[in-house]
Amino acid sequence: MIYSAGLHGRLHRLMVKGRGSPVPVQINGKSYEVDFTAADGSLLSLLVMGRSYEADVVEEADGVLTVWVEGETYRIEYQEEGRRPRRGVGLTGHGAGGRQVITAPMPGKVVAVLVSPAQEVTAGQGVIVIEAMKMENELKASRPGVIKEIKVQEGSAVGGGDVLMVIE
Repeated sequence: MIYSAGLHGRLHRLMVKGRGSPVPVQINGKSYEVDFTAADGSLLSLLVMGRSYEADVVEEADGVLTVWVEGETYRIEYQEEGRRPRRGVGLTGHGAGGRQVITAPMPGKVVAVLVSPAQEVTAGQGVIVIEAMKMENELKASRPGVIKEIKVQEGSAVGGGDVLMVIE
């Protein structure tokens, strides 16, 4: 299957050659062998070209994924090629403007809220810390913006995919 996926304002072409695991994957023409196992719920254990990763993948809506891996959160919009494109696929929320929705990558507890409403943030700035699976994970803004809404407070229990804050 061939997909177009938008990440950080850039459109990438993915070709998945087969089903099951391991599976050969091409991203923008570069080949990777990906071995994966579902660990628990939305948690995946990945082996990519011999390197191990743990990723949490939450589908926000049709064609939109929030992926947490190695302490970073990525919002990916994807579209199977050959289908009618959705409006703005791959670019929504990752250009110079637009709304960022920070979601919990997995169930856990809010350890710290690092920002306040109406505060300006920069790309890569930590905005909230979640403790999940006995690890603290700092979630970061993917681009500059202003904190529009904070939906949780320190000590709150959150579920995977729960909206924590909105940045515009």
